[in-house]
Amino acid sequence: MHEMSIAQNIVDIIREHVTPDREILVRSIKMKVGEFSGVVRESLEFCFTSLIHDTPLKKATLQIECVPIRASCGSCKQTSSLEYGIFICPQCGSNDVKLLSGTELQIETIEIDE
Repeated sequence: MHEMSIAQNIVDIIREHVTPDREILVRSIKMKVGEFSGVVRESLEFCFTSLIHDTPLKKATLQIECVPIRASCGSCKQTSSLEYGIFICPQCGSNDVKLLSGTELQIETIEIDE
């Protein structure tokens, strides 16, 4: 389950940016996770919660924004949403598509109480 290593990386990033005495103040971590990133949202949330249980971060929550798969077509020049695993332009049927979004896996903000 690679979500556990991703959750551990999230905890490591929090600890890089928040001093130990302020970890208890961390309330939420806002993330963008693309549909094509290979990450199962529920598994990531479970792993993160498991890792922070009984730590100063125990009140922190993940707020995950799911980013849809969007692509630009080299043939008809249209930008469209794509279904997972189907890389064909829904406008013209070409397979000359370039992904614009959907592979994201990034922390946007770490929110702490002041």
